[in-house]
Amino acid sequence: MVGRLGFHLRWRLSVLWALEWGISGTLLTYLPIYWKQTIQLSTSQTASLFAVAAVGLWVAPFLVGQVADRWLASEKYLAVSHFIGGLTLVGFPHAAETYKQTGDNFVTLLVMSGIYSVAYIPTWALASSLTFRHLTDPDAQFGKVRVWGTVGWMSTGLFLSLWLMQDEFGSWLSQFPKIDAPRSAIAAACDWLPAPQPSDCFSIAAMLSFALSSFCIFLPHTPPERTKRDGIAPLEMLKMFRSRDFRLFMGISFLMALLIPMYNLVVPVFLTTGDIEDGWVPAVMLIGQISEFPALLLLGLFLKRLGMKITFSVGIGAWFLRYGLFSISGGAYSLILVGLALHGICHVFMIIVAQLYIDSQCRHDLRASAQNFLAFVTLGIGMPLGLLLAGKLDDGFDGNYPLLFAIAAASCLILLVVFWKRFEGPKTIAVAPPPSSDPETQNPEPESPETAASP
Repeated sequence: MVGRLGFHLRWRLSVLWALEWGISGTLLTYLPIYWKQTIQLSTSQTASLFAVAAVGLWVAPFLVGQVADRWLASEKYLAVSHFIGGLTLVGFPHAAETYKQTGDNFVTLLVMSGIYSVAYIPTWALASSLTFRHLTDPDAQFGKVRVWGTVGWMSTGLFLSLWLMQDEFGSWLSQFPKIDAPRSAIAAACDWLPAPQPSDCFSIAAMLSFALSSFCIFLPHTPPERTKRDGIAPLEMLKMFRSRDFRLFMGISFLMALLIPMYNLVVPVFLTTGDIEDGWVPAVMLIGQISEFPALLLLGLFLKRLGMKITFSVGIGAWFLRYGLFSISGGAYSLILVGLALHGICHVFMIIVAQLYIDSQCRHDLRASAQNFLAFVTLGIGMPLGLLLAGKLDDGFDGNYPLLFAIAAASCLILLVVFWKRFEGPKTIAVAPPPSSDPETQNPEPESPETAASP
């Protein structure tokens, strides 16, 4: 019988995810607009800054995987990484303003993006491996913890919009005297705060980074899981490629990673072509995060009733439908909002299911390496290539969003068909067995496509 997730563990993991994704919610929904509208970068330059983030994912499987799986407790690595990330975020506004005034230090922005990516991005996968380590039933329990990442993303994105657009928001509230009175009192008490600036997204993210670095002392201790056959953890994990299903799964995940960056890079600017002001874009995109709540809560049910293959296929299909709706919207906000609202299915049923599948296919002592390798393939290689491709297409099509999104939709449909016809993998996602102290009883990888569910 599966043990219940205790409150003492649950609240600590929930805060971890709320802060982890609160940082991303502050940056990812607004940075494309900040770089393009405030600093006057081209879409290709903006794509380059995001693509440099791949540096962190190139490092992750080899450095982070080895450190977290063999040498250092995961919570300590998270604390150091987020502290370094916070320091880097503090310096970003100064470097960006210097480039805007002189136009000759773009390399500095690239270097800072690389440093931040090395510090922050590997923590996505490490937070997943730490969480999986302490869950007795990932299928049923992970969604209940991960949902707080959505809460963090939404809260920080909404706060950023209200902060940047506080004058407009205050004018709207003035129509309601009962509400406006306390708002005015709060505004008067906070009069010492500086006026909002577009670069405040970095300041807010930095504060969240420092907060998470400090909070790591409360996380459950997660030391490396050593076995008698300790070796180079990333190299041990590569043996999983002996499974045909695993190779196909990683290939489909990589190709989808080429298409997903179009959402983060192009859609925020796409929204501003209508009547949505720049500062309100993070709030509008919260529609997507809201849909994560039911998706996360339903994830366990889908996996148990329909299986991993159908659930993952639904995730790919949601990306096809989303890009298709953007393509045919013609500026109709109803279709655009539906496309945004599909984010829960797109993210949870594809990306999180991928993490669960990878976790189920490897030994416990290789979890950090396996999660970081998935991140390396999808976010470290696929994402930067996808960003560069999306940037070139956006500049080349010069605002022809229907054609741009139609190409992405057609590509998703092709991948969906290939995955459905070729993947045979496990019906359910089982908990991976703990490492055995006896090397003779330990199976480091699936023996064949038919036994891929039993690492």
